Amino acid sequence: MKRSKTGSDRGARRLAAMGLPADADCVLPKISLTGGRYLTVEHHTGILQLTPCLVRLYSRLGVIRIEGEGLAAPEMDGDEMLLEGEITLVAFENRKPAANGSKF
Repeated sequence: MKRSKTGSDRGARRLAAMGLPADADCVLPKISLTGGRYLTVEHHTGILQLTPCLVRLYSRLGVIRIEGEGLAAPEMDGDEMLLEGEITLVAFENRKPAANGSKF
């Protein structure tokens, strides 16, 4: 019996065949922390909460929780956000499995 392939399975195989990482499909969130003061989040799907001590963002893997002091978002552009401040925690709330089969 032949197993049907989902679109995400085909997409993941296509990216792997081209030698591209799983996040190249612009679906999974990409989080970059620089020196504990700057955090870039790409591919989020919306802002749930934005305060000087707590930022919560929607993503396809669940809610991204960022805690710290003096948090500010000087740059926001579509699905990308730059946060500045003293960042003390980055975590996922209610983590969902990745649709493309990635374990990350």
